[in-house]
Amino acid sequence: MDNTEFTKLAESAIALIADTIETEDKDCVIEVDFQGDILNLVTNQGVYVINKHSAAKEIWLSSPISGPHHFYYNAEKWQSRNNIDLFTILQQELEITFTYIKL
Repeated sequence: MDNTEFTKLAESAIALIADTIETEDKDCVIEVDFQGDILNLVTNQGVYVINKHSAAKEIWLSSPISGPHHFYYNAEKWQSRNNIDLFTILQQELEITFTYIKL
């Protein structure tokens, strides 16, 4: 995957996370702060930080619950080396339903 394709896929995934939370978080318990390439989600459990790492062609997640994760794009999804899906972790920890959208 070249840098242009990676950037498009990573930015689409991060924007999808921000947009879904803003839409699905009816009680407004998650504060969404999206600045540049960094998405901060402030929750009662702590702060989630999600950003793209262009050199590694990965999306990095820092979770106050499960810790740090690195996700690479494989077979139309963002997954970790342990086969954990980015959206699955966020769905479980944030209790937000992410509708699958092909990126």
